[in-house]
Amino acid sequence: EETGVCFISGKFDQLHQAGPLNAALTEYCNYIVEKGPQHILDAKKAIIKEINSDVGVLTAVFPCLHNILREPTASPEKVASMEAQNRFKFIFQTFFRAISTSSNPIILFLDDLQW
Repeated sequence: EETGVCFISGKFDQLHQAGPLNAALTEYCNYIVEKGPQHILDAKKAIIKEINSDVGVLTAVFPCLHNILREPTASPEKVASMEAQNRFKFIFQTFFRAISTSSNPIILFLDDLQW
């Protein structure tokens, strides 16, 4: 954090089936909120610019994003299972590219994914 790098992590919990991405994104959202209103606004602009109306796909899975977006998002359009999985992967990758920049890099560490 002192170097300008945001390190977020998540651990898979076999007993509770808690998603490591959910834990990591909650950590990221808390980090942005702690940085203050300007960081919240910058993150929100970057996310909306890249994802636009598809942001509901992420907020449906990661409710913590409402702490940054601060407004209701449209529910994602219902699609077939495989299409939904592909859409989520694409939107998550786009989201991560939007929030992790050369001036604000993010290191994402996910632990115990073998479970």
